[in-house]
Amino acid sequence: MQGTRSLAAWLPARTVYGYRGPVVGLASQLAKHASYSSIREPHAPFRGLERKQQEETFLYDTHTPMNLLQKGAIAVLSTAAAFRKQVLEPLRSSASLGETTGVAALQGMLRRMQDSETGQQILRDKPRVTNAAVVHAWDLPEGTFGHAYAKFMGDRNFTAGDRPPVRFIDDIELAYVAARAREVHDFWHVLFGCHTNVFGELALKAVELVQTGMPMTALSVLGGQFRLKAQTRAELYQDFLPWALRAGFRSADLMCLYYEKHFEDDLEDLRRQWRIEIAPIQARKSKIQLQ
Repeated sequence: MQGTRSLAAWLPARTVYGYRGPVVGLASQLAKHASYSSIREPHAPFRGLERKQQEETFLYDTHTPMNLLQKGAIAVLSTAAAFRKQVLEPLRSSASLGETTGVAALQGMLRRMQDSETGQQILRDKPRVTNAAVVHAWDLPEGTFGHAYAKFMGDRNFTAGDRPPVRFIDDIELAYVAARAREVHDFWHVLFGCHTNVFGELALKAVELVQTGMPMTALSVLGGQFRLKAQTRAELYQDFLPWALRAGFRSADLMCLYYEKHFEDDLEDLRRQWRIEIAPIQARKSKIQLQ
């Protein structure tokens, strides 16, 4: 117990106690903190923040400043939690892992957005995928991107506000890039035709690995594969990972697409325009469906 109390004192108060009150046991709290499985918080207000704010301790509402040793501890614990849960929900369970290990990848995404006309517009506008921002998608006709997104979300009882907030990134611009990548994840599900079960998430994570270079995407695939049966795992390697690599390299830069401005466009037209190759139909009999 003494060792636990010492470690608890060493980590930031926000990390130990979170935002829903203290819990019994540091390991339990850190696992919950790493997974964000039941946390719902307001989005960080990136819009209108001045560069001088980077000199302050907290750069945005959900920011949790940490030193390198603390971030390393969170990365290790998050990796252990991801493997323990076998990546049932890869994005949500890997949120803190992505933030503590993916700074270089986020910097690369930011540079690509700065070099793209659409990316520059996204960085200026800083759109957020909130319930209010996407509510009109439910009124769009069948065949449109917006209708397909609304059906995808409605069928699963998902809401746009389900995504965990960014916490551990010490740069406002990079924090927004991380939030953007997290919030448009469901758009990628719709475009690539990937289900939200373990198989579909792993296939999409492989696409993300090519597109973003985030280390946690590789760890998600590595850990999540063990949740699959041997035959299904073989299918993942033989059919879907080759597709994911091909689709990831072939498609437009997913971080430089202003999805919200294309809700009324035809889904198939967008797939052709953005060079999206949808997930293949499984060759063998399987209970898993990606579409």
